[in-house]
Amino acid sequence: MMAPLSETVDQWAAATRVILGLLQLQTEKPGTFTLSDLPGLLQKAANERDRHGDFGAARMLETWAYKLTKPVEEWEV
Repeated sequence: MMAPLSETVDQWAAATRVILGLLQLQTEKPGTFTLSDLPGLLQKAANERDRHGDFGAARMLETWAYKLTKPVEEWEV
């Protein structure tokens, strides 16, 4: 998956670390959170990235959080 041109590699990496961290947590401790929890977790992570000045990462996490509120068939590629 390639980073969008509007975001820097560092911003893409910051957002990816959040996703990989959640994946690792769920793999190591299944049931830690549910699919319905994910949008809120991503929004909290987006708020934290924004607070640290990682605005591109925050935008990506917010977009991904929003996508998780929709069926996969409605996701834009």
